Amino acid sequence: MANKKGNNKKSGIIVGAGALVVVVLIVGLILGFKEKEEVFPTFQDVGGKIETQVGDYKLDKQPYLGDPNAPVKVVEFVDYKCPYCAAWTKNDLPKLKKDYIDTGKAQLYVVNFTFLGPDSIKAAMVGEILWKQNHEAFWEYHDALYAHQGEEKSIWAKEKYLLSMIEKYVPHGDAAAVKQSLANLDGLFEVKEDFKITTSNGISGVPTFVIGGQKYVNPDYTELSSIIDSNLSAATK
Repeated sequence: MANKKGNNKKSGIIVGAGALVVVVLIVGLILGFKEKEEVFPTFQDVGGKIETQVGDYKLDKQPYLGDPNAPVKVVEFVDYKCPYCAAWTKNDLPKLKKDYIDTGKAQLYVVNFTFLGPDSIKAAMVGEILWKQNHEAFWEYHDALYAHQGEEKSIWAKEKYLLSMIEKYVPHGDAAAVKQSLANLDGLFEVKEDFKITTSNGISGVPTFVIGGQKYVNPDYTELSSIIDSNLSAATK
């Protein structure tokens, strides 16, 4: 009987060791397949002198929609992680385009204000890169990213995700070229410049619109159209 008890105890130790080996192997596989944590660019990663002044939004460098000769300029400050920006793009941008942009009454510019997370900068960099590739590609990306936006407080605008958005929803864009451009930190200077433009002009939230030199924070479409109409009247006097 004593021998049987001893044998049972020994076999129990062997089984326990075997289970431990299995657990270690599983943990090792999980760690092995886990992606490396993405390192996001910061403004310290790019040099270059940036000069700004109040009232100057450097519109000649900004993505836009509409006729450059349109009498009213609408400047929108955005962060691609902002849910209010996404809602405005979905619900109000089509109305603005139909009523004012397509009719030549107003021109829309987009300026980055990347403050909601480290991935805000990378999302904006991709936009800048695409604008230089093809203007249509920028707007395809702009609309697609808002339509497939992640949670505001999560780090979702990672490079792999952004490139997948281009492959799926940006027919005028080149994902491979964007990937190479990101590796070279292309677009980072422009995003940094936008941030300085934003802070120099006292913009503190998104979406903020500047029309006729006045700031309007997240206006509804009725208010926005009234502001544009007022500026149109002033411009045609």
